[in-house]
Amino acid sequence: MGDWYAYLPEKGKRQRCKYTLCGLCLLGTAFFLLAALRKCELNYGSFPVLFSGLSLAAMLFEWYGVIRFAVSGDRLTEHSFKEINGMLRIAPWLAGLLSIGAAVSCVYTMLSGGLSISLTTVPVCYLLSGICSGLTAFFYRAMPYEKQRNLASKDSSKKFIHM
Repeated sequence: MGDWYAYLPEKGKRQRCKYTLCGLCLLGTAFFLLAALRKCELNYGSFPVLFSGLSLAAMLFEWYGVIRFAVSGDRLTEHSFKEINGMLRIAPWLAGLLSIGAAVSCVYTMLSGGLSISLTTVPVCYLLSGICSGLTAFFYRAMPYEKQRNLASKDSSKKFIHM
C-alpha cells in the first residue's frame, strides 16, 4: 500500500485549475488545427510538416495527461500521480517548442520562397498553439501537491485474507 498524493487541498481551486488546463489545451489545439488544416504551400514543405507532425504527437500526450488530471479524484495513488506528473511535466513543453519550431520554419519558408504575406496566419496560429502549450506546462508546474500517508495497512480492525 503506497502513499496518496493530493493536488491543492482546496476543492474550489483544484476545480479551477482543472478547467484552466482543459481550456488552455483546447485553445492550443484549436490554434494548431487552424494552422495545420489551411491548404497552403507552408503545410506542404518538409520542415513545417516535420515540426507540426511531431508537435501533434506531443499534443496527444499532453491531452492524455490533462484528461487524466481532469478526471482524477481528490487523492491519487503513487502510480497514477507519477503517470500524470510525468506526462504534464514533459509533453506540454515539447508540444510548445515543436509548435514554435513549426512557426519559425513557416516564416523561413515564406522568406526564402517569396510566398505571399497573406499566409502569415499559419505561423501565427502555430506560435499561439505553442504559447498555449507552454502556459499549460507552466500552470501545472506551479500547482502544489502534497504527499499523504496511507494508514489503511496499519489499521488493526481490518481483516486481511492470507494465503
